[in-house]
Amino acid sequence: MKDVILPGSQLEVIQQVINEQKNADKFLKHNLTPANRMLLCGPPGCGKTMTAYAIAHELQIPVAYVRLDGLVSSYLGQTSTNLRKVFDAVRDKHIILFLDEFDAIAKKRDDSNELGELKRVVTTLLQNFDNMPPNVFLIAATNHEQLLDPAIWRRFNVTIQLGLPDVDNRKKLIEKWFQEFDISGKFNYRTLASISEGLSCANILEWAKACGKENVLKKGFKMEDATIILIRQLTKYSNNNEDTWKVILRMKKAGVSEKNIAKALGVPATTLNYQIGKRLNAGKEEEANERSATESVDS
Repeated sequence: MKDVILPGSQLEVIQQVINEQKNADKFLKHNLTPANRMLLCGPPGCGKTMTAYAIAHELQIPVAYVRLDGLVSSYLGQTSTNLRKVFDAVRDKHIILFLDEFDAIAKKRDDSNELGELKRVVTTLLQNFDNMPPNVFLIAATNHEQLLDPAIWRRFNVTIQLGLPDVDNRKKLIEKWFQEFDISGKFNYRTLASISEGLSCANILEWAKACGKENVLKKGFKMEDATIILIRQLTKYSNNNEDTWKVILRMKKAGVSEKNIAKALGVPATTLNYQIGKRLNAGKEEEANERSATESVDS
């Protein structure tokens, strides 16, 4: 669990579940079932899968990874059969059953867009949950928790909403992966964390890997090199669309030099300076017009 970077409150509840699992025999002697059903919610790349495997590593038990969207069949009754086979396969094992893309099957049964067959599958899923032995530790992951059937929620002991890492956790992740990929040098990790706002754990990992590769190929990998790689990734190697300019203006505001931004985009610094000034002035005019309109309404 030392490699899992999450808010303290979330780490605490995960550690509590791990402790219950490690002391399962003590709980069972008192007719208490240790927590063994966890739902992880959050956007793609926020660490749901990594967290599940970290828990498995801590408990030293294997993981049975199942993507539920892969169980859905167009044949009548086949999806429910596939689902039962999964639960039957792990019933006698001390194992983590990791159900990814959980919303593919556990959707609300009042959704008018879903076929009756898939609604019956939810009932099958609930039955398997209720009959699941304590030796199976079930972890489910979804990017769309708002789609889940209401009856699903109470089947879990613990629900954790994972989000994008904040600036402190981004700093920890960047330091961790730079060290892991042998990227040495003078880096202001606080600044790197600041300019990587909005990145998921997976995004930061891909950025760190790209920096690691550049570090291998180039002598004297520096802070500006890491910044340039990030800008290129965030702008999708484009310099002529509005999303690109949102990134540029955010980088400029965060203190990244126009020289490095221009180098990342492959445009002359004078051109970049002109375009930035033009957009900043346009933004100021828009704000002034909005204030003027608001004052007119108030008067």
